[in-house]
Amino acid sequence: MKDEVIFEDLVVTMKPIIYSIIHKLNIYKNHEEYYHAGLIGLWDAYQAFNPKKGNFQTFAYYYIRGAILQELNKNRKKEDGEQFVDDYGWQVIANSFTEKNDTSQVVELYNLLEKLPSKQRQFIELHYFKGMKLKEIAAVFNISYQTAKSWHRKILGELRKQWNQEK
Repeated sequence: MKDEVIFEDLVVTMKPIIYSIIHKLNIYKNHEEYYHAGLIGLWDAYQAFNPKKGNFQTFAYYYIRGAILQELNKNRKKEDGEQFVDDYGWQVIANSFTEKNDTSQVVELYNLLEKLPSKQRQFIELHYFKGMKLKEIAAVFNISYQTAKSWHRKILGELRKQWNQEK
């Protein structure tokens, strides 16, 4: 219990340092997420610190910064891997069909979607029509994020193949 109180006091003292690191790394969104990562870094530093080897604040600074950088890198990779069409993108797609006055392509696309197995069709509906991210879809299907990415590539590849066969 004594250690918890000491750590809580440490959190209060290190809070400005954590926010300073977030500011220095030019993080402009999800501050709470990165603050939490900083707290985890602080806890790790608290567990690993040897008082005989120097100043705790200097030691903790690098642990905290490293934890925040890891979180930043993880989120960047996740965002790079996820791509979905926003409302503007769907408008561009819809306009390209209506400008040609060719609804047959829309019907063909709908027919291709209908031919997909139910799980694949549900995946496409959740991602493209409801705007869910792959991480959220992975939770719906109770699969890993990597599996969701793999399914996404596979489904799109299959749709492209069928679309080209019908042309």
